[in-house]
Amino acid sequence: MAGRSKLLWVSQSPAPDNVLQAARDAWELTPYSPDGPLCPQLSGVGLAVVYPDGQKEDPRWLPTLLAALDDSPTVAVVLLPETADAAWSALCRRGGQFLCVRADAPAEVLAGRFAAAEALQPALASLRAELAAARRTAAGATRAFEDMTEEMRLAARLQRDFLPRRLPEVGSARFGVLYRPVSWVSGDIYDVARLDETHVGFYVADAVGHGMPAALLTMFIKKALQTKRIVGNTYQIVPPHVSLCELNADICEQNLSSCQFCTAVYCVLDTASLILTYARAGHPEPILIHKDGTAEMLLAQGSLLGVFPGEQYESQQAKLRPGDRLLVYTDGVEAALCGVGRGVEEFMKVVAPLVAAPREEMLLRLTSWIDGRGQVSADDITVIVMDV
Repeated sequence: MAGRSKLLWVSQSPAPDNVLQAARDAWELTPYSPDGPLCPQLSGVGLAVVYPDGQKEDPRWLPTLLAALDDSPTVAVVLLPETADAAWSALCRRGGQFLCVRADAPAEVLAGRFAAAEALQPALASLRAELAAARRTAAGATRAFEDMTEEMRLAARLQRDFLPRRLPEVGSARFGVLYRPVSWVSGDIYDVARLDETHVGFYVADAVGHGMPAALLTMFIKKALQTKRIVGNTYQIVPPHVSLCELNADICEQNLSSCQFCTAVYCVLDTASLILTYARAGHPEPILIHKDGTAEMLLAQGSLLGVFPGEQYESQQAKLRPGDRLLVYTDGVEAALCGVGRGVEEFMKVVAPLVAAPREEMLLRLTSWIDGRGQVSADDITVIVMDV
């Protein structure tokens, strides 16, 4: 018996002559114990030969056998009578770590199948080890993904905490906002703030790209953009061009390794005189829509923020009238409504039918239009609507 591999005979019947002859030279045939579970008995054997005999049509033996094989590294040779149609059909459909052979096959055929099954054992053991390693890796990756998802969820909540919880009402100015990050966090940021009893300041900024790097830059913008200064016992509202100039200097001084930059529009409205003072830094021009439906772009010179140290920006003014509406938005809106590279003219064609609608209705219809295009937005979307 020395040097022989162990063969586990799984049957309630004695091994027939063809099995005994096939196993005679290379195998030590050991009957299994029907009083104990099969799976532990499969451990450590080189091969299992399963002969259902009187159980061949019993619906219970096959699931039990397959479950035991799945939990063990053992390859089995299953001997089936030609008439065991249900078992043949089930095993052939399923596949697995077993070979099906006719129970009356000659001894030399069985010996060849035994050798083939034994040869499968190392490959099967290697595959099982690889599968176990893959499962461990997948479990670790799943945990890491869940942790990252939770971190991103918290980051998104934190970023939203930096946005105004309630839009102020200053004089005759009323505001509405559409804000839709393309992922958990956004590269867009906006703010609307009462500066004093008659002045309200508001801006939209768009950091290049989106995701976490852009979102971190928006947090810097939020804290660095100066809108008002205390001077002695009074205060001074910072002109928009000065705010952008100082913000540009602050970003350039950081010397960001990823060469991040951003665009922005900052506006200050005097609600007593309805004079709008604004400055622009590489951002889409605000659109002023008059009560009669005519529209104009508010132009102002100014390059990107965070690119050229010492860059100067200019403030421009526009006289508003009751019934006017101002749109300040990021370029993600143009892309979502019209497609990339279509420009402000195409954007206005889409927006024109909506400008007469109440402010919140307009924003809802813009949202519906974006969703109705059936395309996943590739950029963050922010729109501030101000009505006089």
